Amino acid sequence: MRVAVLRCERLPRFVTWEIPDVDALFDDDRRLIEGLARRGVEAESVPWSAQVDWSTFDLAVLRSTWDYVDRLPEFLAALEAIEGRGCRVRNPVAAVRWNSDKGYLEDLARWGVSVVPLIRARPDDPGPALRAVAAIGWDELVVKPVVGVGAADVTRLPASHLERHLASAAGPVFVQPFAPSVIDEGEYSYAVIGGEVSHVVRKRPATGDFRAHGIYGATVEAHAPAAADLAAVHDLYAQLPWELDYARIDVVRYHGRLAVLELELIEPILYLSLAPGAEDRLARAVARDLPG
Repeated sequence: MRVAVLRCERLPRFVTWEIPDVDALFDDDRRLIEGLARRGVEAESVPWSAQVDWSTFDLAVLRSTWDYVDRLPEFLAALEAIEGRGCRVRNPVAAVRWNSDKGYLEDLARWGVSVVPLIRARPDDPGPALRAVAAIGWDELVVKPVVGVGAADVTRLPASHLERHLASAAGPVFVQPFAPSVIDEGEYSYAVIGGEVSHVVRKRPATGDFRAHGIYGATVEAHAPAAADLAAVHDLYAQLPWELDYARIDVVRYHGRLAVLELELIEPILYLSLAPGAEDRLARAVARDLPG
């Protein structure tokens, strides 16, 4: 059995500053490869855009494919081509396609999942979004592109600046109210592996920032969730219509209850190093997809 652990060819274009330890970003990949080796499965790291004979692999597992945001149509076509060569892709390509556009948050809301409220806005027609924000009365906003990773081009701004911001936006965006709990309590990431919550981390933004991501200086620590929070995330996950090897569900407390900020099914960092046994749980979930 042979597994390709898919990674990016290069870091995405939005990373314009020096990251002190780039190799640390790929720690989950290495741990998965080691976990598969312990199960007797040969695995190697391969860029998703590599020109290789995919028929020599039994399975391709999406992991650190962050540069897909710079060439999404090519990425999705590449996954279809990999499967066309008889190599199964996980997570499923249908789930990846759905998750690649943050419009999935609108679907989650329709399915009854608690999400941080959002309004779709178009730079070429900002009026509906501006009127909706004014009618709801949001004072402070977060604006994010509909396709993106790593909080790229995500902006926090007062509602009075929204019109000017939309005028310079490169494409469609989502507008959400800023959740103060991100600063006060932090953001929680629930790592779901093989259909069960494996572990949880709490991420707190650096002083003066609001982005709970390590590349912006946020702190990340293991977290033991309350039973009610864990049950809420299990209920949320149960709404998804795919059988997944892994997922990361990023939530904040909004008006007293957990609400989804992001659902990551493509290339989430899973913080395996913070949870003993997590790499083996992931390797076990991946190995179940192998033929025979």
